[in-house]
Amino acid sequence: MSRAFLLLALLIGAHSFDVKQKPNSKNHQDITSMAILRATANICKNIDESFESPKQLNPKTLAMACKKDAFKSNFEAGIKMIISHNVNIDVKYLLVAKYHFHSESFLDGKNLIIKGMEKITELLNQQKFEDARKTLGEIMHTLQDFYSHSNWIELGNTEPCTALINLEENIPNPADENTDTCDNTAPDTNTGAKLLDTVIQNKILTSGYFGKTKKPGKCSHGGKSDFTTGFRKSWNGINKDAIDSSHGLLHNQAAEVAVAATVQLLEKIWKSNNDASYFRYTS
Repeated sequence: MSRAFLLLALLIGAHSFDVKQKPNSKNHQDITSMAILRATANICKNIDESFESPKQLNPKTLAMACKKDAFKSNFEAGIKMIISHNVNIDVKYLLVAKYHFHSESFLDGKNLIIKGMEKITELLNQQKFEDARKTLGEIMHTLQDFYSHSNWIELGNTEPCTALINLEENIPNPADENTDTCDNTAPDTNTGAKLLDTVIQNKILTSGYFGKTKKPGKCSHGGKSDFTTGFRKSWNGINKDAIDSSHGLLHNQAAEVAVAATVQLLEKIWKSNNDASYFRYTS
């Protein structure tokens, strides 16, 4: 047996967790669930050449296809815990920029993810599965926020930023503190804040500031709870958290890339753990 089975115990899960949902939008719960199903299918295929992905991919059909139907309830409890810790980041650390890649905190956000991945490996070695699920949910949140809070999608990217989960890889062209990124004099066009042409042309990576203040020339996150946008300018941001967000026209693209990024994270954690007999711990 291999640690793939341990990861399956951490991953395969339930349909949902009771969190607020906006129509036609994907939240952290949706993104996490979709990523877990896709990653788990990939892992099952890797460890069993006879594996066939079910036409309708859901926790029950996937558990059967992975030949783990007897342990479905354990898998479901695990995924609920992961999602719970994911969404709880917005409660515990709402105003801490690095947990959301706010305010161009790219290095700090990446550091959270990398250290979290290292911690998960340590916890798996110690068989502390609940703690591993907690850490996994937390770093998933930060990773997913990168795609809705930065301008990665606006720069034309359709694949994840692999630098966020690879220590040796540099984040491409992040803005420095003196680089203007948004035109804060632009009128409301119902499409959110306007990124400067130089930002798009030179593929400069930025993210929105959130809270009370920001440096002039920088982008805001946007929304009614973000006071950096200016008086009666809640539209003036670049976040893609939902369809009706400042840059909501790009919400679906951001969500899909966030799913792909979360799959990459899960597969990297799996591959980082060498073979061992862990299946007995999940039964």
